[in-house]
Amino acid sequence: MDISLQRLRMEALEDRLLALKESARMMMPKDERSQITSPNWYLAHAASMQDLLEKADVKPSVLLTDSQMILKNELDLIKAQLHAQTKAFQALSHSITLLEQESNHQQIRIKQLEEEVQFASHSTHGETFDDLVQRRIQEVWRVMAKEVEGLQGSMVQKESSVESLSREVLESKTFLWEELEAVQAELRRIHQKLKDQEVDITRNLVSIKKMQENQIKCTKILSQLRGKNPEYPSEKNKLVSEELNDIWSAVNTLRNTVSDNMWTDKRGPSRIKGRGSRHHRKANVPGSIFSDSAVYPSCNTREQGS
Repeated sequence: MDISLQRLRMEALEDRLLALKESARMMMPKDERSQITSPNWYLAHAASMQDLLEKADVKPSVLLTDSQMILKNELDLIKAQLHAQTKAFQALSHSITLLEQESNHQQIRIKQLEEEVQFASHSTHGETFDDLVQRRIQEVWRVMAKEVEGLQGSMVQKESSVESLSREVLESKTFLWEELEAVQAELRRIHQKLKDQEVDITRNLVSIKKMQENQIKCTKILSQLRGKNPEYPSEKNKLVSEELNDIWSAVNTLRNTVSDNMWTDKRGPSRIKGRGSRHHRKANVPGSIFSDSAVYPSCNTREQGS
């Protein structure tokens, strides 16, 4: 009794599935109907059928009888058959995919052959196959010649750009060398100026040292004269005082000149002007200031007078 009920349920379920499938197929267009009969459609719906059969399986709440075991075995057999059919459909779909690819390749080849036939039909009747081949070769050569001309034009443009760049590099290099030579000449000129100023400073220091020695000698002589002859004649005192005043004025002038020289040495770009003015001031100072003969004769005359 239980077996018959389960069979009736299975048959009713299968009839219901077939009815639903047929109604859905009738409602679809023609192109979709053709797709339903394809292996891909069966492959896609095999899993759904298997799920429905699994759902239809009645899970007993008690121990299974012999009839139920037979029914369960039949259901397992159906599942195994469905699994095998699924594998077969997969293999068929793979082979169909390969066939479709081959068909596409064949269609492409057919199109190429049709183009060849059209080209041959448009040619004159007196031409042979060799003439056609020669024409195709000439067309290929023309296309290649155009491409070569384009490449040559681009190469000429690149060569011109490289030449212009090399000219710019050469010009910049020449300009930099000229600038370097100018800087070196300026450095040599500044070095020579520094040497000249060093020589001038040395000479001035020697002159100052000599003047200081002469001043000390004259001061000693004057003090000796004043100590020995307190009642020296007024006229000679006046002459001596005038000479001393001249000496002191010369010393002050020399000090001012030295200070001016030191100031002009500290100034940067105006060294040459300072040196020119220093030489001018030297020329204006009497020659007796820088010579021992101008000071010592006066001292010698005072020694003789004493």
